[in-house]
Amino acid sequence: MGTAGRLSRNLSWIHSVAVIVGTMVGAGIFVVTGTAAELMGPAVPLGFLAGLPVVFSTALVYAVFMSGPLGEHPGGAYMHISRTWNSTLAGYVFIWLKVVAFIGAQAVFAIGFGNAIRYWPVFRFLPAEWWAIAFLTVLFVLHLVGVDVFGRAQAILTGLLVAVLLLLGLPGLFQIDPGNFSPLFPGQLYADGLVEPFVAGTSALFFSYIGFESLAQTAGETENPRKTLPRVFAGSVLFIGLLYLLVSVVVLGILPWEQVAGSETPLTDAAATYFPVGTAGIVAVGSLLAYATTANAGYMSPSRILYALGRDRLLPDALTHVNDRFGTPDVGLTLTWGIAVAFVLTSTFSYALSISLAALLFMYIAHALSLVALPHVNPTLYERSGLRFGPVTVAVIGLFSAGSMLVFLSQTISLADLGPAIQQLLAGNVGEALLSSSLLLLGIWLAVGLLVYAGYRLSIDDEFPARLPFAFLEE
Repeated sequence: MGTAGRLSRNLSWIHSVAVIVGTMVGAGIFVVTGTAAELMGPAVPLGFLAGLPVVFSTALVYAVFMSGPLGEHPGGAYMHISRTWNSTLAGYVFIWLKVVAFIGAQAVFAIGFGNAIRYWPVFRFLPAEWWAIAFLTVLFVLHLVGVDVFGRAQAILTGLLVAVLLLLGLPGLFQIDPGNFSPLFPGQLYADGLVEPFVAGTSALFFSYIGFESLAQTAGETENPRKTLPRVFAGSVLFIGLLYLLVSVVVLGILPWEQVAGSETPLTDAAATYFPVGTAGIVAVGSLLAYATTANAGYMSPSRILYALGRDRLLPDALTHVNDRFGTPDVGLTLTWGIAVAFVLTSTFSYALSISLAALLFMYIAHALSLVALPHVNPTLYERSGLRFGPVTVAVIGLFSAGSMLVFLSQTISLADLGPAIQQLLAGNVGEALLSSSLLLLGIWLAVGLLVYAGYRLSIDDEFPARLPFAFLEE
């Protein structure tokens, strides 16, 4: 184990709620209904309902792990997988696939923020890229000066975002035309059956839920995390599901699905029918808040993952350095800022973005299957969980989550793209090849990660323990 600095526990349950809600309610809430309506018509609210048990079961997987000794420490899925199987490699493989996507997402959110702020002419004196860098710098300072400062900012921003969404959504409930939901499954979309379009639409909607796993990275800095985080995981996911349901019912209840389908501003279009003035401005404020809350919560994740990997001596110990004054992992935060800014300046974040969904789904699958195996391969750790379901219940939860993620993964990656992408790669068209196949890019990034893993393991002077040490879990 590395000699890691101690993080400060200054996050309350309110901050935890703000982290998960702010992460999940991203800017996509303003557009995702249009994307899904194009695939499944007026059945979008049913798609949100169908996706909710999947997200809830996946959140329960995290809740079980977080209710035990692992809930005291950052690292999230890496810690859970590696300690279940007693293998740093098992945890490292899946978190390595995801960590660059976390940082790439910061660049994407920052660019989105830069574009959103330019809605107002007074802010157009700078291009979106420079606003993005300024935004990333503000996030860096906010996270550096104290996790409590980050938590308070997240709570305020998330509260404002939810208020905006309720302001836009609640009045629309009184304007709904039930006729817009008939027929619920229009023939032009469902002529070949219900399953394929419904699954495709539900998959698109599921991606609006993702990000809740970022809450696991706050474990080392949350007060009483074993009790707080499992409750927040379960309760917040249900709240977000109802919020998304509200938005989709209002949008499709007010506008015909043909008008919603493919619209880039469905919530704006719907709200404009019952808000006399200022709809676009309200949505612009909401978009700005959504980018800010998602990016602010997500900025924490890479540095805590790097902290956990450094603590297990898979990466340099410098990544576990904690600022003496502020109690935050300053090296990891600085590295996150530098890579995200580089993504923005070089416009290469599309590479990270192209693998982010597939990487996340692979991680969810491995995480869920680890819970299924936990009572059998590591009964000691399982018995110390505060939220301890029976082995059969655990298996049902984990297998349902993993199976659902496999379905969504089939909508995300394509084996058919792999062959042509390899041909492009061999022809020297590296950039086009990598962007044309997320599977190829994932494979190359995994190979790089395995080289880093093997190289650093060989470079450390002392013997790596045959079994992973658990003593630090009791600190």
